[in-house]
Amino acid sequence: MKIAVSFSGGGLRVAAHIGALKFLEEQGVEITAVSGSSAGAMVALMAAMGYSSDEMYAFLKSVNQRDLFKLTSNPGLFSLQKLESKLSRFVGCDSYATMKIPLFICVTDINSGESLYLDSGDPVANVIASSSLTPTFEAKKIGKKYYVDGGFSDNLPVQPLKELGEKVLAINVNPLTGGNPKGFKSLLIRSILIMLHANVRPSKKITDAYIDIEGVARMHLFNFKEIETGYKAGYEEIKASWDELKQKLI
Repeated sequence: MKIAVSFSGGGLRVAAHIGALKFLEEQGVEITAVSGSSAGAMVALMAAMGYSSDEMYAFLKSVNQRDLFKLTSNPGLFSLQKLESKLSRFVGCDSYATMKIPLFICVTDINSGESLYLDSGDPVANVIASSSLTPTFEAKKIGKKYYVDGGFSDNLPVQPLKELGEKVLAINVNPLTGGNPKGFKSLLIRSILIMLHANVRPSKKITDAYIDIEGVARMHLFNFKEIETGYKAGYEEIKASWDELKQKLI
């Protein structure tokens, strides 16, 4: 079976994407194109470079708080410069020409608010731009323009894959569950998740097959201790839904 896959953003919840990819590998599914927003763009980049799910998981486990939370003097609290350097060393590419399959990275133009699906330039810089969840992280300057988190405008970028004429599986790691915020931090995260949930709806309507990974609903976006939990949820939930999903992708 050959399919394209779109990965939503979701901080460290994207461990669930890697678990889902592990299952797809075991089924012999060939992925022919990928897209992603925010941290999902990082998974998409590694998939486009041909890395296995085991290699992706090892990289994600190597990321630590110092990589994500480096104070910056620019607008925003933190810089993703350390993560950018680490990801660049890992994938070893600065051009889309090295991709094994088509890759689309969704970023949001900070001036126009538009979604852009980047398939040229420096893919690592594009991933960092797509992951720049302002105001927590500073905006990313590429050329003369500034870009912020792709999730602000399209957190599940199915559209560029549909334009290829591919059957598309869309994986969302931001299921919205009930609950009342208990403080500023939980209120902020809840607000972000509501926004992400809302802009996934158009993509859900046009994709061929869609799955919410429910097991990460309570997972904090930046809780490093829950990476394994997210990975297992992704694997087990796509496994449980595979017969139904497969029928939609044939």
